Amino acid sequence: MQAPLSLLFAADSTLGKLVKYLRLAGFDTLLDARPPDAARLNMLAAPHRIILTRSVRVKKTIGDAQVIFIRANDPSDQMLQVFTELHLQFKDLHPLTRCALCNRLLTAVPKDKAQGRVPDYTWQQHCLFKECPECKRIYWQGTHAKRWMMRVREKISH
Repeated sequence: MQAPLSLLFAADSTLGKLVKYLRLAGFDTLLDARPPDAARLNMLAAPHRIILTRSVRVKKTIGDAQVIFIRANDPSDQMLQVFTELHLQFKDLHPLTRCALCNRLLTAVPKDKAQGRVPDYTWQQHCLFKECPECKRIYWQGTHAKRWMMRVREKISH
């Protein structure tokens, strides 16, 4: 098995929430927003991405790339399936290091640069902020992020 941070994913359009979750967990995950197509996913998967799909047709026609056929409907269960099949543990994750929207690595941003871009209460309560260099979205480890990480930990620890 590859080292967890070297795991790269490419997912079809039916897995948008799973893609967001994998990015929030720190994994480089591409999303093909068009209807599932084996040829496009094969191109996205080159050279070392694991393809994630819910399409039986894509699964059957994909080339030599590694494919995980996602069975669950619920995004949390989909993520659990990926983690289970790849033997990932919570310690393998690097939460809030990638943008959930555009997949770029987040960079630290000084607190004063976050002022006016996050709610006032958030700005007053937090010292550490991260920014996506692409879409400029600001991230912080608030209660929402902490609850999400606790749910992930509970899911993959069972």
